Amino acid sequence: MRVGGAAFVQSELIALQILSSSSGGARSETSAGSSRAASASDGFAASGASGGASALLTYSASGALPDGGNAIAAIKAMAKSSLFQNAAQGHADDQVRALVRDGKLAELPALDEAQYASLSKSEQNIYGVVRTLQGLYDAMPKTIEQALSDHVKIVLDSYPESIARMKDGLASGTLPASDGWNDVIANYEAELAAAREGRMQIHAVTDSSTVTATEEFSASGGEFGWSGRGVSVQADIPALQKAYGTKNVLPGDSPYFGTYVITW
Repeated sequence: MRVGGAAFVQSELIALQILSSSSGGARSETSAGSSRAASASDGFAASGASGGASALLTYSASGALPDGGNAIAAIKAMAKSSLFQNAAQGHADDQVRALVRDGKLAELPALDEAQYASLSKSEQNIYGVVRTLQGLYDAMPKTIEQALSDHVKIVLDSYPESIARMKDGLASGTLPASDGWNDVIANYEAELAAAREGRMQIHAVTDSSTVTATEEFSASGGEFGWSGRGVSVQADIPALQKAYGTKNVLPGDSPYFGTYVITW
């Protein structure tokens, strides 16, 4: 993304896999950057309320639900509300996106096989849609400062090992120098140095001719698990390089504050 013409960057998070077709058990989830606290609130028994905001009282809370039993009660309450009628069919809509984006729903934990099987098909769909969206939104930076700090952390944590592996590949011949690996390593080292020295900067971008984003936040799945698609970013790299006076530009987007570019 640092050189060349217009770039298309897709951020796709496989938010969770509920059931494993091979083992029948619950699969693990990768959900980075969760901003929700680990505490939970009471009041998740299904109340019989149907439709509208009144039903929200039965499954909204800050923090994460501690176990599958509470989660099942929350899901059954959701199924009684018209707010989740599309989620019950396996589709995310703007209402559910807004609830998840704004932290209005308690974070659903993983269910084991028996707990998942105890849900009706529509309840399973609600669980899959909501939990997938929670994984997607949790991975998004909530402030522009967090977007920079998250990227710096990724560079500091992962680049030294990546650089070492690439150098080993060059030395062993598995990564031919003729393929440009020396330049790749040099770019990684330059970015790592910028992160270590505090030279990375982030800038909000309002010019749609340079950076635009499509915030999809969709969920799909079923018998073999659920996956989600988050943000797609399109950027005019040469225009960004010219605007910020550096070849090192990394565009991005968050639904919480919009498009941005990291430079160094």
